[in-house]
Amino acid sequence: MAFWKDFDEIVTAEMASTAGGLAAGTMLAFITNQIELIPALLIFLPGFLEMRGNISGSLSARLSSALFLGATKPKVRKNRILRGNVAAAMLLVVVVSIILGVVAFFANAVFFGVVDYRIIAIALIAGILSNVVEVPIAVLTTFWLFRHGHDPNNIMGPYVTTTGDITSIISVFIAIVII
Repeated sequence: MAFWKDFDEIVTAEMASTAGGLAAGTMLAFITNQIELIPALLIFLPGFLEMRGNISGSLSARLSSALFLGATKPKVRKNRILRGNVAAAMLLVVVVSIILGVVAFFANAVFFGVVDYRIIAIALIAGILSNVVEVPIAVLTTFWLFRHGHDPNNIMGPYVTTTGDITSIISVFIAIVII
């Protein structure tokens, strides 16, 4: 019986992930003309999209483990483990966004001969914006699933990858507009 419950959770999450991936791709197609203005964005974007799912997926997995081990409760207030994991996710996104921006900057300079510092600012702004949205989604969904008898480990990987792709595309667009 547990097999079918897990199977249903996993298949549903993967189907939702596929649909969300199509939505993110469609959104990306609509902002392609903005992305083409700064060639380094094409270098930066795959790593940035991957970063969102990795950071939020790791956050969710750590919280799920803590919940199943009884080290924490599914609550936001006065939760030391949650606070530490959220702080780590925030620090990670800042560091990795800067690294991605710098790599894209240098690749842009080497391959295209264009020196454009805006890519570093776009990376940092988009990373922070997407994390401000994605971290609460990951935390609250993980807690909700656990409270309702689901295994967050079965669902959260595809879920945060999809929500991360969507929030990342929107965040990159907003960062481009800001810069």
